[in-house]
Amino acid sequence: MAGLVVVDTDLVIDFLRGTGPGTTLVRELVAHHRLRFTAITAFELRVGGDFLRRRDDVLRLLRSRTFPLDPSSALRAGEVAAELRAAGLGIGFADSLQAGTCLRHDLPFATRNRKHFDRVDGLRLVDVDQG
Repeated sequence: MAGLVVVDTDLVIDFLRGTGPGTTLVRELVAHHRLRFTAITAFELRVGGDFLRRRDDVLRLLRSRTFPLDPSSALRAGEVAAELRAAGLGIGFADSLQAGTCLRHDLPFATRNRKHFDRVDGLRLVDVDQG
């Protein structure tokens, strides 16, 4: 896959800690200028307990790689949330916002949380082990 890839918070945390399945994938995406995040990941990283200790690393990663939560992404996320909730398969607002942003920009999403994101019609998921 030669294009941009949006990466979920769990994989960013792996990378920052230097352990876990996200480490290699994120490193590869950074090296090839393909790494992207959503504003939701920025929020989740800031809330996390490691933020203050890793502040500079987090900010360096997020700089110029983060999609904002714009109205089109938010509306697409609302559509995702409403459809899944109606089917009894809700994934929560943060995950809906991640998916909506990826769908709005037509980009694949890398996450270990396939259980939630497999439910989203049209969302392309990246195999974390394959990159």
